[in-house]
Amino acid sequence: MGLVSHASAIEFKEMTLHLAAGTAALPIASPVAVLGQGTITPTGAIRIVERTHYYAKPGLAAEVLDVRRKASAVRLSIGLPAGEIFVKHPGGDGSEPDVAWQCTFADVAARDADLAARAASAEFESVRVQMRKLYARFERQVFAIASL
Repeated sequence: MGLVSHASAIEFKEMTLHLAAGTAALPIASPVAVLGQGTITPTGAIRIVERTHYYAKPGLAAEVLDVRRKASAVRLSIGLPAGEIFVKHPGGDGSEPDVAWQCTFADVAARDADLAARAASAEFESVRVQMRKLYARFERQVFAIASL
């Protein structure tokens, strides 16, 4: 067997997540591809994961998902990675948020630059204002990835 090239290791492998309503599909990129979008992780760097949880007001979970998708589209338009969007699955224990988003950063500086780009974007702030009207609870979690 031949070796897999670095380029093929970070190619997007697109899957489609069909929502229960059957009216929309969400393209999903592999986490490897999201992290590897032209970024070389320095040796010894501490990778950072930012995760946000959206607990929708009653009856507004679909709207929260729509606005989260819009936020990811805005991220792309300002040169940031889209990240990944997750939706509650019936196999959980019920404590999950209706919608979650996460993005992995090569290091603290990359996350700081991402935060600055979001803060400087009037369009991203507009999406935040829309989202605040839809959720009952919001959580932001930031993790450092531990080595195995």
